[in-house]
Amino acid sequence: MASNPADESMPFEVLAYQSFVVGMKLHWTNTLYDKVVDEAQALGLSDPKKIEKKMQGSTTYQYYGWLEHYLQQYKFLGRWGFMSHFEPREDDLQEIVDKYAEIESDMLELNPDIKFPKYYTLGDFHQFPGGVWINNTSVHSYEQGSRTTMPTHSAHADLHTRYVRMIKKLGKVKKVLDEGCGFGKTTMSLKKEMPKADVVGVDLSEPCLKLAHRRAVEEKMPIKFVQDDIQRMKFEDDSFDIIAGSMVLHEMPPRAIRNTFKEARRVLKKGGYYTHLDFYDPPGGDVGKFIYYGHAARNREPYMITMDKMDLTQELEKAGFTDVRVEPFEEYDGALRNGENIPEEWRFPWTVIIAKAA
Repeated sequence: MASNPADESMPFEVLAYQSFVVGMKLHWTNTLYDKVVDEAQALGLSDPKKIEKKMQGSTTYQYYGWLEHYLQQYKFLGRWGFMSHFEPREDDLQEIVDKYAEIESDMLELNPDIKFPKYYTLGDFHQFPGGVWINNTSVHSYEQGSRTTMPTHSAHADLHTRYVRMIKKLGKVKKVLDEGCGFGKTTMSLKKEMPKADVVGVDLSEPCLKLAHRRAVEEKMPIKFVQDDIQRMKFEDDSFDIIAGSMVLHEMPPRAIRNTFKEARRVLKKGGYYTHLDFYDPPGGDVGKFIYYGHAARNREPYMITMDKMDLTQELEKAGFTDVRVEPFEEYDGALRNGENIPEEWRFPWTVIIAKAA
């Protein structure tokens, strides 16, 4: 079943347009993907770069790549794209989030003097125009766009719930930090599943944090949101029992990832756990990497590739962690049914990282 393409309170035209985009993405996810995989495997090549070079002559692959690139843009741009819908409402959105910021204002800590790392502003990650730190239009569009990250899965939020329930099994938690919390999807799942724990979300983007705070207030969830850089945070040493994060490391260059690991170890209590849910080590051998690396290039995700080439276990051990586990993550029932073979339909190589603070 496909994801709901948008909040159903949106105008009919937006819903119809987004449903068409999702329908085309499903065609790409299944039919076109299968044909591209078959053609790539038939080449008998063992190097993702060689497979890519040879496949560029395939009409099927050209069509596949075109859809992969432009459907992401269509989601946000165009007459009925999310950004086109929210942009005329920017002032109203600002008024709303500012109003919510005054409610439980001690739970929202912004830093007007924050300096963004260069990687954060150099490109449009996942082709999102301007980045999610620009304004309210951007972050509200991003929130809506996240509904179709996995178009074949009807309950995208279930991914966050599955991840958080895995975290719960690590032991009793008094204080947990969600790194790169964005608009608070994982953060709110943490609070829902662990209501007695103090939950803190940290992110670089002020608009994201304001929207996250609004959503938490609406759901009556006491969550602290802080604007900071996860490479160098303001928190004291040994502050948290658990550090969580979802879909943030692949947006960072290797040096920033290493800095993040070291900083996480500093703010974690000894024996605490560092966990992240992200994309890593795609199954399917060289054809699987060809598919994944192609997606990274077409979706403007350069650090997906550099992260995939890192030895995360070794890097975490260097940063002061032990008992490191880097394992495939089942985002829905049956997602890992093909094991190390290439998936039957396009999917991200979801991976859970768990490490204990030595």
